[in-house]
Amino acid sequence: MFIDGQLDFTRISIRAGTTLSLKDAFGRAINYMRLSITDRCNFRCVYCMPRKGVVSVPHNEILTFEEMLRIGRVSAALGISRFKVTGGEPLCRKGCASFMRQLKRLPGVEQVTLTTNISLLARELDELADVGLDGLNASLDTLSQKRFATLTRSRARLSTLISALHRARALGIPVKINVVPMKGFNDGDFVDIARFALESGFHIRFIELMPVGRARKYAGISQESIFQTMCKEFGQLAALDRAIGNGPAANYAVPGFDKSVGFISALSHKFCRDCNRVRLTSSGFLKTCLHHNTGTELKPFLRDGDNGDEQLAAVIAAAVRAKPGEHDFGNTAGRFLMSSVGG
Repeated sequence: MFIDGQLDFTRISIRAGTTLSLKDAFGRAINYMRLSITDRCNFRCVYCMPRKGVVSVPHNEILTFEEMLRIGRVSAALGISRFKVTGGEPLCRKGCASFMRQLKRLPGVEQVTLTTNISLLARELDELADVGLDGLNASLDTLSQKRFATLTRSRARLSTLISALHRARALGIPVKINVVPMKGFNDGDFVDIARFALESGFHIRFIELMPVGRARKYAGISQESIFQTMCKEFGQLAALDRAIGNGPAANYAVPGFDKSVGFISALSHKFCRDCNRVRLTSSGFLKTCLHHNTGTELKPFLRDGDNGDEQLAAVIAAAVRAKPGEHDFGNTAGRFLMSSVGG
């Protein structure tokens, strides 16, 4: 199965209860998949989508839940043990919670989490709690209703979204708040939203704006600037030597609170050497780097009845083996919409 320490793609055997260690050509262990179940979204966030939205992928081109579960089962046997269900807005797709229940039950799957814009969360919370959802990443860039409406181009009420987050925590679902800092949009809101998160018992992460798709039109704010703002307000932040979740966040303890402030800064603090992830789009493209167009189309393979799980495993492993060493946002390969790749 291994030749000179590397996976021999032609001799992969998928057996119940077995788990391999999936590595790329740079020796990075790939154990995390962001799995987009839909390209649809009920928001039109300025850094993600045009005001009028985009042309949706036809339903027959979207993977069925059964096809996604097959990929999940094979990927878990290869060593991908953690899955993040994303969109678009994943809760726009009927049956999302039921799908996550089945995903969690696959052999080798250790964790299933969800990223959401919160707008549809309240109606799904009881089932998500029953599923045993391992975590919830909530996109929330401001606590100002006016700025929220401008950023999301939606009529959703912040009070309703915030109530859903508090109820999620009460039901035992761990919550993280994701904030994308943008000049001219939410640059005066960081202290308020950090205090809200910390006092509510939520981790908070500031995610550097990446020059991808619509975001190329806007200016982000540096990690250093926000870090200094946090220290001035809360006291000196202390770096944590443990990961919180599956992402590449640099996390910091905050005096007086048991939750953390984190930073995901792909540009100013490049973390490619520790990358552990791949992405599966809702239409079946296994994308091995957010920035690059590298990867492979799995849908044609899935819909060819002559291909078995061993062949699917070999295709996935070969794609991971060809994963780029690092991103390069200076060239044009990142010209796509984040909604099309699951964020």
